[in-house]
Amino acid sequence: MEANMLRIKEYISLMPILIFVFLVFLATVLSAYLSLDSLAYQEIFKKYSATGWSKIWLEIRDYEFFFLALAKVFNGWPSIIWFAIIALCSVSLKLILIHKGSRDFYLSVLLYVAYFFVLQDGTGIRVSLAIAIAFFGAFFFSTGRKFLAPFMITCAAFLFHYSLALFFLIFAFRGKKITYILILTWPCLIVLWWLGLSGISVIKMLVVHIDPEWIGFNQLRSYALRFNETSTPYSVQFIFLYIASVIVFFRFKDDLTSFEVICFNCVFVSLIFLAVFAGAEGLQNRVSEIFRFGLVFVFPLYYRFCLEVTKKPVIANVLIGIGLAGYFYYYVLRAGLIVWPDSWNVFL
Repeated sequence: MEANMLRIKEYISLMPILIFVFLVFLATVLSAYLSLDSLAYQEIFKKYSATGWSKIWLEIRDYEFFFLALAKVFNGWPSIIWFAIIALCSVSLKLILIHKGSRDFYLSVLLYVAYFFVLQDGTGIRVSLAIAIAFFGAFFFSTGRKFLAPFMITCAAFLFHYSLALFFLIFAFRGKKITYILILTWPCLIVLWWLGLSGISVIKMLVVHIDPEWIGFNQLRSYALRFNETSTPYSVQFIFLYIASVIVFFRFKDDLTSFEVICFNCVFVSLIFLAVFAGAEGLQNRVSEIFRFGLVFVFPLYYRFCLEVTKKPVIANVLIGIGLAGYFYYYVLRAGLIVWPDSWNVFL
């Protein structure tokens, strides 16, 4: 009996390692061969690995230093090595931070896999790694490491993905007073949008006067100038997320850690950016998803609230399971994030 218990404990202790190995492997394969952006990233590696180091200071206008330098280091090697190193860094940082910042490692990993994993580690691999580093900065900020936090976020923004410059906003997110303002801001912006006032119109006026040769501004200008009249600041899913987040926040606000407060504020800011950038769907989604990753770290509280309401673990598990499965279907499968190849020779 004791021997069996020891085996079970050993198996449980190995689970995080097994999850890590599996997710790194899956992220590598997805990003290299099976995602919407796979061909584009294959071309990036092929193009920039072949150019000399002397050109990197010109090339960073289009792509970030880390990925360009990594491509040049592995010039002549199979591109899968480039993808594997990015996957290794991104997944490991996220799992370590989930272990440090979440109340329940496995619940947070479930949400991470259900939505963010394929979207970020399998598709948007540059921003994925930047998000992992930036949220480490947020964690350090929550623990009072005021010098390490801005260093991490600066690295995320200028070496890994330029859009993470917006993440400096988290330095205003540590207190709960700002949470109340953020909670009210999203519905107010929706009302303004109904009245015909749009934040993206102001942003368009600004970006046309910015030199597109400036580092990082070329993509911003491109996204901001693409108008999409079907892009709205809300949807049924986001209204549900908003209501659930408000309820869970107020239910546990007296029990939240500083990092959880920051993460809740990130969730509310992600909704605010949906309204600010309404009309520019690409910019709207990309910026919103950066901050929405905070949901991973507070997700165990949503489960805990569901458990309190249902009073039965089985019902709570079923509801959460259906929710995560629906999330995966709608935002991953239905969205077409996984693209199956016409020929399996791509793996050879």
